[in-house]
Amino acid sequence: MIYKMKSRNLGILLLSALFALTGCSSKSDAPAPSAQQKTVVPTVCVYTLGKVRNDLQRAMMDSLRAHYPKCRLAGHLPLPDSALTTKRNDHRRYRADLLNKVLVRYKSDTTIVVGLTQADIGLDNFRGRPHSGIMGLANGIGTGVAVFSSYRPRGNGQLFSVMLHELGHAQGLRHCPDTKCMMQNANGGNPFSKTNVFCEKCKKFMASKHWRL
Repeated sequence: MIYKMKSRNLGILLLSALFALTGCSSKSDAPAPSAQQKTVVPTVCVYTLGKVRNDLQRAMMDSLRAHYPKCRLAGHLPLPDSALTTKRNDHRRYRADLLNKVLVRYKSDTTIVVGLTQADIGLDNFRGRPHSGIMGLANGIGTGVAVFSSYRPRGNGQLFSVMLHELGHAQGLRHCPDTKCMMQNANGGNPFSKTNVFCEKCKKFMASKHWRL
């Protein structure tokens, strides 16, 4: 009787062990996510819009490469007459929102698309006026597309700050209430003449997007 009970208990133990092994093996057989699947670093692709000086292109690309791991000068695009504002006649000024619509065509899941131009850019029906000149514009928060212009910023340092500001929007940042942060709302002015840094909160966000700032 004791022998039979021992045999029965042994059988139960063996079945339990076999079940446990089968369960573990099914989990271990599932492929672990690779590092590439976990972290995909998008490439910042810079397109020039219209005539852009070579030295300006080099300066912006050098600054980008110093702060971001993947970026390239992707090509040249003409400035379309269809993007000209009809609400200013003093000089040729392009609507930034329509330029972004051109850039969206070159956006993919693994890229961030930026347009660099020397032309004056602006927005119709903005800030209570028929047309307002601006320094840059993201296509929307987190859309990965933006355009910026060298027409208004003073020098390459301010221009790069404009680029970072619009890239912040393009990657998900909204305007920051901190007046010492470069993500603040310009409100028609030029905050980049006073600050060229992110606040700690915005800097942490940009670091999560692979920026070294």
